[in-house]
Amino acid sequence: MQPKTILTTAALNGFFVTGLAALGTHALQLANKDAALFQKAIEFHYTHIFALVACAVLAKWDQKVWAGRAATLFLLGILCFSASLYWRAIMGAGSLGAFHWVTPIGGLALMSGWLALAFGAWTRKPAS
Repeated sequence: MQPKTILTTAALNGFFVTGLAALGTHALQLANKDAALFQKAIEFHYTHIFALVACAVLAKWDQKVWAGRAATLFLLGILCFSASLYWRAIMGAGSLGAFHWVTPIGGLALMSGWLALAFGAWTRKPAS
C-alpha cells in the first residue's frame, strides 16, 4: 500500500471518528453503560489512526509490504472492533446476534496490525 493511500485513509478515519465523537456527545442520549462503550470505541478508533500514520512512515521507509499488511489489519480491526462497539452502544446489548464474534476478531486484527508494524520496522534495512 502506498504512503499516500495509507495517510489519506488515516485522515478520513480522523474525520469520521471526530464526527462520531460529536454525535455520541451531543446527539445520542445513551445510558451510562452504553455511553462508556461508545467512548471505548472512540478511544480505540482514535488510537489506531495514529497507528495508520505510523504505517505511512513505514511505507516511506521502503517497507510497503509490511506497511500495507499492518494498515489493512488496523482498518479491519477498526471496522470490526470499534464499529461493533458503536453498534452495541446504540442498538443495545445482544444486538450483534450471531455476529457477536466480530468484536474479538477486530481486537485480534488490531493486535496483529501492531505485530506487522513492529516486524516491518525491525526488518527495515538502513539506508547506506
